[in-house]
Amino acid sequence: MKCKGMEIYRDPDFIAFTVNDILSSMSLQGLIKMKTRGRKRERWLRYISKYKLELEPKEFSTVLRLGALLTIYVDGYEIEGNQGDVVVKEFRVSGTGSNTDHVRKMLLELSPRLIVIQNKNNIWYVVTGYKVAFVDSQLKKIEKSFVNSDRMECSEIQEEYNTRICLNPS
Repeated sequence: MKCKGMEIYRDPDFIAFTVNDILSSMSLQGLIKMKTRGRKRERWLRYISKYKLELEPKEFSTVLRLGALLTIYVDGYEIEGNQGDVVVKEFRVSGTGSNTDHVRKMLLELSPRLIVIQNKNNIWYVVTGYKVAFVDSQLKKIEKSFVNSDRMECSEIQEEYNTRICLNPS
């Protein structure tokens, strides 16, 4: 069965790293070797080579300073007959209180495409930055047709340094 619009044609592949993981192995290849075994290891080492993935110095220091969880997603999409892969790095920080300005400023240094700030009753927050690491050339050709697509509802949207900031999504 085909759906119109965007369709995922395989399950997303992801791997997550904590601050302790990153401290024990300072390269992405070392992290992959430490966290995976078997076919998953082979697949992720192939991803690193194919998409030229790396843990950039700014990303490394930001994860350490914020205590962020770094998750890398590799996913295949089919959009209007065009197939391709997308790689996204997700930087997630949680904490108590309501002041997220310091987290927001540090994540903006990474030039993410989107930052989502969730503040729950001024008790705790989750701030997530999404940075696109790779988009297949087939998908780049048609990405302009999806510029104004709505995927998430926000109580407020701001734009800062070419990054969209979504406050308290529903």
